[in-house]
Amino acid sequence: MYELILDALSGLLKGIISGTVAFFAVMLLSIVYRYFTNEKLSSFIGIAFGLGYLGFSGGLLSILETPTIGGVLQIVAVTIFVVWGVNTGDKIAEKIPKKGISLFGSLRGGKPAYITVKLPNARLIYDIASKPRVSASLKAELSEREFIIPSDLPTADIANRVKRRLITDWGVGDVELELDQDAKVIHLAVSAKEQGLSALIPEGKVAIPIECAVLPSNLASGDAITIFLDNNEVLEKVELKGVDEAKKVITIVAESNMLEKIRGKTASLVVALPSAISPHPSISVQQETGVIEEFQISKIVNSLKKVGVTGDLANNIVMKVQAKLGKMEPPVSTRLIKAVVVEELEKENPEAAKKLKTRRLWK
Repeated sequence: MYELILDALSGLLKGIISGTVAFFAVMLLSIVYRYFTNEKLSSFIGIAFGLGYLGFSGGLLSILETPTIGGVLQIVAVTIFVVWGVNTGDKIAEKIPKKGISLFGSLRGGKPAYITVKLPNARLIYDIASKPRVSASLKAELSEREFIIPSDLPTADIANRVKRRLITDWGVGDVELELDQDAKVIHLAVSAKEQGLSALIPEGKVAIPIECAVLPSNLASGDAITIFLDNNEVLEKVELKGVDEAKKVITIVAESNMLEKIRGKTASLVVALPSAISPHPSISVQQETGVIEEFQISKIVNSLKKVGVTGDLANNIVMKVQAKLGKMEPPVSTRLIKAVVVEELEKENPEAAKKLKTRRLWK
């Protein structure tokens, strides 16, 4: 019994010593592999490398020839250290700036082998309309993160690689990504994974499918619609939760007491409504003092009038601003609201935008 314990302790000690050496070797290999391929080194390859080192030193062959408890513990210890080395190297490589790759490319001359795709700041990472929103902490984690991609890929493939990384590494549900010809991000929107229809239905309401004779083109989940039933009943301003264009069936969210009213009825016509049903909807904002309160969209209209923007142009700008603000995680700051308004106004009337920039924030 004493010899068995001594053999086990001896094997464990040898495993720790061999594992420590293998740990640093595999960690270095993992760092280099992640740095140049942007992919994690397989644990299987790391284990094979670590056990290969043990075999090169003569330990593995002797263990296999005369297997003992100590020999098994030595192999297990080396394996644990190797897997630890793979994970540690991968984490270190993620934090290493990739600027050195461009330097090597310039020394070789010609086009760099890799390009850097940098995500925008968290406040410019939008939510995908009609899909679950990701948390503000996740947007902060993605803010200005960089990805190293081979430069010889088409722009579409570069975008697909970044999308795949966001979905697999950060667990987002869906990604909208647009790049320009230089692989600069011009639009990024993300959503959380779908949680099923029930999670989207408020308490006291139900989701009801309705067969339709005529549907507007490009109808999508989240749209506000009015439904004309074949029995002359009208359902005004209901929320759309799903569309099956092939079967011409829509799913709406309505009060539970409307179920009997709709059961067995067919919609003779469906009309899509503007996104802003209310003429003066409000949003949650955070003032410079830190106080969170409701911000009336009508204040934007009044400010536009003061710089000479009225009529259809003012309404068009307000609708675009509402669409952008609706994709942001509330509460938003009043400074951000002004920045979005100025950005949209510059596209239509640069002179008015200059005037608006000099005005004080909304009061």
